Amino acid sequence: MAKLGTKKRPVRFRVQTEERLQEIALLCDKNGWIFVGEFEPDEPEDLCEVEYLLNPQTFTSQPRMGNADNMTVVYKKHKVGRNAPCPCGSGKKYKKCCLGKSDAPVMRKRDELDLLMQEGYSLLHKNKTAKACNLWLELWSKLKIRFKPEFKNVKEAETIFSGEELVYNWCQDLEAELGNAAIDDPSYYQIRIEYCNDFCSIFSESDSLLIHNMKRAIAESHLALGDISKGDECFTALIEEYPKNIWGYIGWGDMYLWPMKKDTKPDYEKAENIYKMTMGMELGDESDLIDRLEELKIKRVKTI
Repeated sequence: MAKLGTKKRPVRFRVQTEERLQEIALLCDKNGWIFVGEFEPDEPEDLCEVEYLLNPQTFTSQPRMGNADNMTVVYKKHKVGRNAPCPCGSGKKYKKCCLGKSDAPVMRKRDELDLLMQEGYSLLHKNKTAKACNLWLELWSKLKIRFKPEFKNVKEAETIFSGEELVYNWCQDLEAELGNAAIDDPSYYQIRIEYCNDFCSIFSESDSLLIHNMKRAIAESHLALGDISKGDECFTALIEEYPKNIWGYIGWGDMYLWPMKKDTKPDYEKAENIYKMTMGMELGDESDLIDRLEELKIKRVKTI
């Protein structure tokens, strides 16, 4: 579990007045804690997480504040370089925009798209994967309206979205959950293909590992739908583009060792041939490849 007060797990609190909100925000800021504050005049004050960070020895376990859907959020400001894009989203350099303005925490209404994002995570925790994916696909459509034509790397999208999760991380979560939803409803494989193609087209200059994973998901999904020729074509293109990434070969072989399409028998010979394409290439992570070859050997014995 992430440490309380960090970006991955901000400390949360609820207060009844704006003055109190600013007071606790400044306290968190002074201690270097990332935080999310809720202003609710009709709800009781809840500072359990703040109090835990101040005096952890008085608690037998870490307390958790309840979820807040319509909160006013107080974001701790991070240090921004003078020549970096201004975090306000104006498109100007920080030094020519908001530099020199108040360094106090900024209060603003929570981004409506963040509400959709967090609702999706909530649905996932309730094992409602398909509903979460449908909600997130709606969110993806709304985010695309905000994306600027000059955006080529997904990390640039952080300038048009303020939320608890990074767009960079969420985009990968959406790809993974579309794959999970497809286990029960194969139609999500086609949706996964369309989403990943869309992502790669918009953010073509994102880091190579992320693009590799998206293209691998496309290839896997074609094979899972039973389109063997298209799936093999996509995997061939993937290892030609990224010949030093062992997971292209492992992912391809896995599709024949453990077929994702129901009622499809494993093709041990093809899986072995794909895995062995990496022999002598010294690509790293070879222990995972060796595990696959051992598993393949065991499965072959069981079928005799």
